[in-house]
Amino acid sequence: MPKNPDAEKNNPCLKEQDLVHKCLNQNNYDNSQCELYFTNYKNCKDFWYRVQRDRRAQGKYPYLPEVADREHIKQEYMKTKVSG
Repeated sequence: MPKNPDAEKNNPCLKEQDLVHKCLNQNNYDNSQCELYFTNYKNCKDFWYRVQRDRRAQGKYPYLPEVADREHIKQEYMKTKVSG
């Protein structure tokens, strides 16, 4: 459980962020050992930024979807990437 109860609500990439920190801790803060985690975190941030931007343009609020809706949004995105 995160110290901040709203951490997951405010940061859809909390899991990826935690994995980056864990990798850095385990590898004596050698960034080169954690490049895959950094890339995954960046991809996550980019994805949710696009979602927020699109929702804002469509007039949907909140711009960042509720935690319960995020998995569905990711699944819908994956369908468009596979079929498109």
